[in-house]
Amino acid sequence: MPVLSLDDIHTLCHDAIVSSGASEKQAAAVALEIMDAEAEGIRNVGLGYIHLYLKQLKSGKILGHAVPVVTIRSEAVTLIDAGYGFCHTAYLAGEVPLIASARKQGVGLMSINHSSSAGVLGWFVRRLAQQGLVSLMFANSSRAVAAHGGKVPFFGTNPFAFGSPRSGSEPMVFDMATASTARVNIVRAASEGRTLDPGHAIDKHGIPTTDATAALQGAQLPLGGAKGFGLGLMVDMLAGVLTGSHCSYEASLFASDEGGPPNVGQTIIAIDKAFLSSGYVEHLEQMFSALREDNEVRIPGERRAELRRQHEREGVDVPQALLDQIAELAVTD
Repeated sequence: MPVLSLDDIHTLCHDAIVSSGASEKQAAAVALEIMDAEAEGIRNVGLGYIHLYLKQLKSGKILGHAVPVVTIRSEAVTLIDAGYGFCHTAYLAGEVPLIASARKQGVGLMSINHSSSAGVLGWFVRRLAQQGLVSLMFANSSRAVAAHGGKVPFFGTNPFAFGSPRSGSEPMVFDMATASTARVNIVRAASEGRTLDPGHAIDKHGIPTTDATAALQGAQLPLGGAKGFGLGLMVDMLAGVLTGSHCSYEASLFASDEGGPPNVGQTIIAIDKAFLSSGYVEHLEQMFSALREDNEVRIPGERRAELRRQHEREGVDVPQALLDQIAELAVTD
């Protein structure tokens, strides 16, 4: 199996995205996020996801030459119009104003509309944690998950994340979908002919199923029943309704190149801990130490940091079939 350095992965992604119709600015941001996903061992939204980006660029579902625009700017709030381009490029256009708001006001909020899939939400909050900020992020996605008690897809997997600086170089990072499992896990199970564990999906008739193919024709289930439903609703409100974007049920599907731009949204809240606590990091580390007493506990973000260090040293194993797929899709029509 080929082994690629992180720089190799960045170049591979950048070149494939440019070849598929994106500008240098759009490609650079997305390649950076995919490289970091691979560094942290998150293949399903790293190189395993780029085929969707390439197809959507070619179909016009993602506009590769979009230029993000700051449409609202106040002391505390920034709104970025992604122009139906990549979310990551829009975020980078607003990152400096967001950090400035948090530094000056104690808290800053940035929302993005006319956007697309956010990929790994941990990428965004990690960047803010490296600037010493505590942050939360909410990103809605296209419909895949039934509401609690519902029978049809209505919400997306609608992830959220939070991050925090620590005393070491790597932040605390936690992100999760509000569905009981990631969509890609069901897609992979269907392609491999594997069954699902109970509790993840219903078929098109609303009947619980472990058949992955039937699940794709039906709906996923929210994490923890009514609680996951509430979290998915929260994400759709903060990322969809609040930003003036589509809600999950209105967005075109992420998993295809049909239907036009999904027009989803993202909201990020950044907090300067110095406004509220003089010993924040020290207190946090004390809590983590207490958490580990007589417990086998890994703090969120530590596994990612371990993999990042390993992959920086040794590179990343990438199946040749995946590289061939990317090369084939990157060919200009």
